[in-house]
Amino acid sequence: MINPYTQNVIFHYANGTSFPVPIGMLDEFVQYNVRICINYGSQLGASIVLLVILLLLTRPEKRSSAVFLLNGLALIFNILRLLFETIHFSTGFEKVYPYFSYDYSAVPPSAYAIAIISVVLETLLVICVQVSLVMQVHVVCATLRRRYRRALLGVSILMALVPIGFRTGWMVENSVYIMMAASTAPVWWLESATNIVIPISICFFCAVFVTKLGYAIKQRNRLGVRDFGPMKVIFVMGCQTLAVPAIFSILQYAITVPELSSNVLTLVTISLPLSSIWAGATLDHHSRRTGNHPHGRRNLWQALAFGVTAHTNTTVTTVPRKPMESDSSGSTAAQTLCYSDQQLSAKSADSEVPYGISVEHDISIESARRNHDVV
Repeated sequence: MINPYTQNVIFHYANGTSFPVPIGMLDEFVQYNVRICINYGSQLGASIVLLVILLLLTRPEKRSSAVFLLNGLALIFNILRLLFETIHFSTGFEKVYPYFSYDYSAVPPSAYAIAIISVVLETLLVICVQVSLVMQVHVVCATLRRRYRRALLGVSILMALVPIGFRTGWMVENSVYIMMAASTAPVWWLESATNIVIPISICFFCAVFVTKLGYAIKQRNRLGVRDFGPMKVIFVMGCQTLAVPAIFSILQYAITVPELSSNVLTLVTISLPLSSIWAGATLDHHSRRTGNHPHGRRNLWQALAFGVTAHTNTTVTTVPRKPMESDSSGSTAAQTLCYSDQQLSAKSADSEVPYGISVEHDISIESARRNHDVV
């Protein structure tokens, strides 16, 4: 008895020569296209929704920050990349006869252009994500000693250039093979290396980011500040950005899922702006709950949002402190400031407690002895 699921389908070349195609290969071809389009479509929808949310919920004064622009560009590049990659499966490259006969003579030039544009857009996406991570790590670690800060900046730039270099090389090679309408089997090692170095780079940046914020949160807990504020939000999102790409990178070598590696870039692209939106909403909720003016604590979040300057009515008093080893001439670390929600009375100023609270740019909190009365 013949098994109908193992029979061959006979195709013919243009010259009349026939060639068999197993029906199982036809099933795999159809299922692959369906599954990968579902994958791309879900990523595309999530990216579009988050871009709309980012534009609606971001305050106008924060839209001029470099990180907001980079995160917005990353979302736009990701949307365009997924759109072109989805359109690719409606071109002549993904028709049955050209695919199995390797005869792409009838494929129009527009199909080649769509395939190459999607490859270029993915490279631009990687560049935006890496530059954004470098900037965030550099700002969060701005209060370290100068030699440590410069060493960390050098390592960060190197960790960003490695995946950008691999991705650029894969873009060039892939584009060449697309124009030749040939299989990329000879350069699969380059694609695999690119899929490995990108998650390693992302995990490195997130590990630095989470370690620094975790240390700052620990200092705040020692002072009794235990509310779920913006710093803990960013800490949680940083842990997510650290763990999820690593899991997906391992899974793509353990299970067969079409283009699982593309989910890594989409998850990172979504997590970066989502953390700022969540932290900003948490800060606004805390301000309304405590009855503070909504602009009174905005500078604290803007320090985390990387340099957006705004004028507020918060009482800011400079508190002298002992010189620290991390201070050096020409350092980019912020001045030590004391943020108070209300003015101190003369009675509280003359209190027997000889300590004040100072807040550094990296949100770490330490004690400092007052040498004069605070008015």
